[in-house]
Amino acid sequence: MGQNFKCFFLLCFLILLYVCGLLIFAKGFLLKRVVVERNSSCKVDFAMQSDMHGEKGCWMHVRYKKAIIIVIDALRYDFASFDSTANDSIPYKNRLNFIKNSLMKPNNAKLYKFIADPPTTTLQRLKGLTTGSLPTFVDAGSNFASSEITEDNFIDQLIRHNKRIKFLGDDTWIGLFPNRFYKQIPFPSFNVKDLHTVDDGVLKHLYKEQNKNDWEVLVAHFLGVDHCGHRYGPNHSAMRDKLSQMNDMIRNVTRLMKDDTILFVMGDHGMTKTGDHGGDSKDELEAALFVYSPAQITSQHNLWKERDTISQIDFVPTISLLLGIPIPFSNLGQVIEELFTHCPWWQTTSDIKKVYHSTKALRLNAKQISYYLTSYYEYSSDFPIQTYYELQNLLDHAEKDLQALVTAMVKDGATRDITEDLKILRGHYIEYISEVGKICKGIWAKFDMMSISIGILTLILAISTNIYYIRISDSSEVPNTVVILILYCVVYLTYAVFQTFFVGETLSAFMVYILAVVGIIMIWILTYNFSAPEAVPETCLSLNINNIFSWMIMLLYFVLFFSNSFVVHEDSVTLFYTQTLSWIFCFKSIQSFLVKYDTSQLDQKAKRHKTQHKTYDIMRTLTQPSILAIFVTLLLNVLVRFSSNFRACREEQWTCSLSLFLYPLASLPDELTSYRNVRYFFSVGCVIFFLLAIRKYVKHSGNFQGNSAGIICIKYIYPVCGVAIALHWALQGLPQPILDALPVWQQIFLPRLVYILLFISFIATTIKPLTIHLLPKQEKFSVQADGTVIPQVYNKIKQNFKDEKEAEHPPIVFGLGTTYSSALINFVVIFYLLLVLLLGDGTSPSLLFAFLSVWLFLEVYTASVTFTKMVFSGDESSGFGLTKACKVNNIWPPVVFMSTLFSSYFYL
Repeated sequence: MGQNFKCFFLLCFLILLYVCGLLIFAKGFLLKRVVVERNSSCKVDFAMQSDMHGEKGCWMHVRYKKAIIIVIDALRYDFASFDSTANDSIPYKNRLNFIKNSLMKPNNAKLYKFIADPPTTTLQRLKGLTTGSLPTFVDAGSNFASSEITEDNFIDQLIRHNKRIKFLGDDTWIGLFPNRFYKQIPFPSFNVKDLHTVDDGVLKHLYKEQNKNDWEVLVAHFLGVDHCGHRYGPNHSAMRDKLSQMNDMIRNVTRLMKDDTILFVMGDHGMTKTGDHGGDSKDELEAALFVYSPAQITSQHNLWKERDTISQIDFVPTISLLLGIPIPFSNLGQVIEELFTHCPWWQTTSDIKKVYHSTKALRLNAKQISYYLTSYYEYSSDFPIQTYYELQNLLDHAEKDLQALVTAMVKDGATRDITEDLKILRGHYIEYISEVGKICKGIWAKFDMMSISIGILTLILAISTNIYYIRISDSSEVPNTVVILILYCVVYLTYAVFQTFFVGETLSAFMVYILAVVGIIMIWILTYNFSAPEAVPETCLSLNINNIFSWMIMLLYFVLFFSNSFVVHEDSVTLFYTQTLSWIFCFKSIQSFLVKYDTSQLDQKAKRHKTQHKTYDIMRTLTQPSILAIFVTLLLNVLVRFSSNFRACREEQWTCSLSLFLYPLASLPDELTSYRNVRYFFSVGCVIFFLLAIRKYVKHSGNFQGNSAGIICIKYIYPVCGVAIALHWALQGLPQPILDALPVWQQIFLPRLVYILLFISFIATTIKPLTIHLLPKQEKFSVQADGTVIPQVYNKIKQNFKDEKEAEHPPIVFGLGTTYSSALINFVVIFYLLLVLLLGDGTSPSLLFAFLSVWLFLEVYTASVTFTKMVFSGDESSGFGLTKACKVNNIWPPVVFMSTLFSSYFYL
């Protein structure tokens, strides 16, 4: 018990080292920025609350009394734009006809390409759309216990200025802005299979709430387009129906609008060809923004080229100034100046008034950003002081030009030169805002190199400690040096955690670096000088061909990440590494066979019996171990190469074509009905083949007898799971209207049944992993899982032999030779069934090929290391002058092979 507790403690301490190293590394690797907890107010020295016309606002007069914000989740730009050359059969093309017709009145409607900042997830996008700030992985200073937005945003600014907000739709808003809305009707957004519940619920209340006069801002968030993309992809008839529904919704909303209301219809992100989002590909970043009002929103002019592409954070300052509220304090977006060229109370017919109105909005925007930079510079040292002053000088220069321009207007009046000066001044403010945005993106994309380096050193320390534990694992007693090592690592971890999480870059981390380097050197010295007991052979890292090539490939794989072109094609590189390793093991196994079985004596016997055997036996040749090794390796390479047809295409792989197996089964077009059936039966056949192969192997190994938990799972539970998965895939392949008409419980019954059965199987196999069967069974026989399972079973058999009553009837044991592997097979089956259920029918063949590749590799690798070689001192064949016998360590080759194999299958 004491020895087991010591081993368990060492394992827990090793896990602690790895976890601390990963957390410290992640702290430096995940991008961060400091959240400035300040809010904008009306009382600023750079704005007047009254423009002597229009309704009084905060920094600028109120242009619109009401605003309707409609978020159509995953509304990609090409979903909203009209393409006259597009084929009408494309489901997502030219379905929003109302937008096309509205754009015929350019003074009342605008359509923009609405560029999102990655990551393109709804939560991060909503933060950017309400605060105007740039996203990072971690916002330092924010409340991690809740997703509530505490940074200044236009929702809170509206509430501070007594404007009532109604919300309908995605309940993500409720988590971001709890207790903010005057009235809220949220709907759950978790079920991406549900295309209609949220949208139908919003439409049920939208028009009724719009007709009431108890709101100033109405927010509606639709999820059907996004869920349709996740479920079917954009190229499906369901997308046509959903976009047509959104088109009718926009038309109906505009019919109920008044002249004092402005409408914003936007997408928070786009979607890929398979309907996914979250990355930074073009299809994911390009959303759409449609702006409309029954009254004129802009004036036609030829003073400058209007933008057709804007950033999503540009929405924040735009809607803030249009509604007469302050721009949120942390905003970095630029106002859409075209929406400020027209003012109904101030006849903006002259070019001077058009330029002046838009320039004024840009100036307020620039001054707000300047205030934010000043505060951020006080809170954090991230912003370079030289860059800060350069930007400030740029803004000061623009302010001086403004003062000179105002003086000239008072003195000389409005002239054509004034218009040109205003255009130059407008350019200065735009330059300032854009430069600040670029610099802030660069600063907040900066990694914390101190935390990264400490994290890497901690992981190296953990790996070194792990190797040392492996080195001493053969010893019956834990050496005293382990206690010293643990205490040293505790001291180092204390310094490292305090330095990274509490002190930061304010103090030098030199002491932490010294402790880490000294610790690593000390551990390697202990590992090198450790001597195992005389009765136990030491484990040595022999420099055989397997280890040498494995280390080389591992090193090449590490160097790969320093080359961008290799990173882009990492799946192909790992595929090459995997195939190379397999042939190395094949040749090694052939060499082992040739050494073990000397053919010279066989040749003499063959010559002696040549006259007796004149016929050539081809089966004897084909079943030679060397020929079998080549055949198995060749089959392994064919499977690995063929599985590349099921790989997903990353956005940077422009020449890659997406496999049809990766599309949802129901999203395949009607003209591919025959292919859909072939794919379905092929995927189901792969599951059947996998289960039958496992069943056959277990039965052949003798582990199919008895009624243990693992055997019951293989006999009954796994086949039931396979049938349920096949029926679930068939259900998902039904036409969308038929599937949606089914009750929810019928749609989720089969997958939940599989989850429950697999969970029961996992628990049962974990508690009772053995699948051996002992006959006769006189009493209950249990073993302790302490690494000596086979010896315990053997001792039980030996005890039965000594019993006089059992001497005449010796016991029979089934499955003793595969005690460990049979338990592992149970976990493999659980893992396979869970993956094919989660990832869909298209991944069933590739996962089958992956497991077959692993099995074939183990066959080849086992053949190359059939028996453990003992390397003695002075053995000329070894080439090493080892003083003691040692066990050849062959752990690295399979580890490296599995790493490269599963790295290539990561892109499925």
